[in-house]
Formats: sequence, structure tokens, C-alpha cells
Amino acid sequence: MVTPKRFTRLAFACCMALGAASTASAGTVVTDWNDDALQAIRVTHPGPPMVARALSMTDTAMYDAWAAYDAKANGTELSGELRRPLAERTAANRKKAVSYAAYRTLLDLFPSEAASFQARMIALGYDPTDTTSDITTPAGIGNIAAAALLQHRHHDGSNQLGDLNPGAYSDYSGYLPVNTPQQIADPNHWQPLLISDGHGGFVMQKFIAPFWGQVDSFALHGYN
Repeated sequence: MVTPKRFTRLAFACCMALGAASTASAGTVVTDWNDDALQAIRVTHPGPPMVARALSMTDTAMYDAWAAYDAKANGTELSGELRRPLAERTAANRKKAVSYAAYRTLLDLFPSEAASFQARMIALGYDPTDTTSDITTPAGIGNIAAAALLQHRHHDGSNQLGDLNPGAYSDYSGYLPVNTPQQIADPNHWQPLLISDGHGGFVMQKFIAPFWGQVDSFALHGYN
């Protein structure tokens, strides 16, 4: 198992290997896909917990694909099962595998932004319709790394699929605030406030994802 500290070091090494340290202003395939993820977030406006999960998933998928081309790194889902021989550990293969992993993950997270992600793949010279699972190819490595991550994260307690309660990321805990905007029944609990609705009226704040403590963490274990 990759420990949190080990994972952090290897994730940093992944960025380094893909050229993230080349210059302060130069973009890399990793930062390009992160930029695409951030743009999808700007367009779709998910809540902050969902944003954190989406960014973690995108970078984890890229790390898992990159790990296949490292001598020691293990993926978070498939450990060292995808590891490729020395002759295949090229920068071009890493870049392609990482791109397919990010692409598949972002398609799952932000399906409405598919055209933007497809455009990125085409600009990189990759076929967005290539769904191969052949691990002798970087596309296959990326696709499988993403698929393994998504299989886990679809059942991580986030309710992304709306299978725990109707509606993606909807609350399945039945949470109700103890306090009201007008009265504090318990000062140790959150109090919703009345905020402007932009039309001269007011609406009561809603607790975003009160069930989020049940979501599987990405690094720390035994806290949820």
C-alpha cells in the first residue's frame, strides 16, 4: 500500500517527470488537464466538497497512469499490476497514458463538458474514441487506470450517481439543522442564515453535503 507521504512524493515525481518543473510559466500535460478540470468546475458550479473530490480524482487517475511507467511507484487502485517494462518508460508514453486517464475521469465527472475534453485530446494528437484496454499501449494504461478509480469512486459515499438518493451528490443522511436563522437551540451546531435571493427577498442557507464525512478519503484512513 502506498502511504500518504509516499503518495505525495510520488505524485510530485509524476509532475517532475512530465516536465512540470521546466519553467515557471510553461504548461505541462498535467497542468493542462487540471486547467480543463477547473474550467469545467467554473461552468457547472458544483459545491466545494465536490470540487475537491473531482480535482483529487483527476490527479489520482493521472498518477496511477504515470505509475505504470515507473520502476517502483504503485497505483492507488491496482498497485503495480499495470507496470510496463523499461523499454516502454518513455516520456511520450507517460504523457499519452496520463492524458487518457484524465480524459476518461473528467468525462465521467463532467459529461456536459465532453466537447471541451475531446478538443484537448485532439489537440494532443490522441483519439478520444479509443477505449482500448490493452495495457501494452499507453491508451490502454490510461483507460484502465481511470476505470479502476471510477469503479471505486462511484461507490465512495459521495452519491455521484444518485443511487443512494435521487440526484447527483444529493443528501442521503436526512440532515436537518438544529438551529434556525432566528433562534440558536444549540451553539455547538451550525446556524443557517438568511441571505439575499437577488430579487429583494431572502432564502435560508442550506448545508452543502452534510453526508460528506462518509466519503472515502484519498489519503487519511480511519477518520470517516
